[in-house]
Amino acid sequence: MTRERLPDRRPSVTIKLVYEHCAYSTTLGIDLRNNRVAEVFTHGAKFGSGMDRILDDACVALSLLLQHGVEPAALASSIGRLGDGKSPASIIGALADLIAQEVVR
Repeated sequence: MTRERLPDRRPSVTIKLVYEHCAYSTTLGIDLRNNRVAEVFTHGAKFGSGMDRILDDACVALSLLLQHGVEPAALASSIGRLGDGKSPASIIGALADLIAQEVVR
């Protein structure tokens, strides 16, 4: 798959994501050519902390996967789950679920 470069200007939506009693501000960049989420940015961990760095890297990885054509639903279904089979096992899974659930208007 080839990465599809995003337009320099694109709409976005910012959503509050709560995972394990922590609130995160998640911005989803929309690619109107494909009418779907194509990038993700998340903030909410203490600046400079290990979690902040993990979120930065996870968002880059998720964004690149989306830009290479991975379907959001396929991405979410590939992420680890807790014993109930539904709940994401990590914040990365919660982000993937959010991306898959977001309906582009």
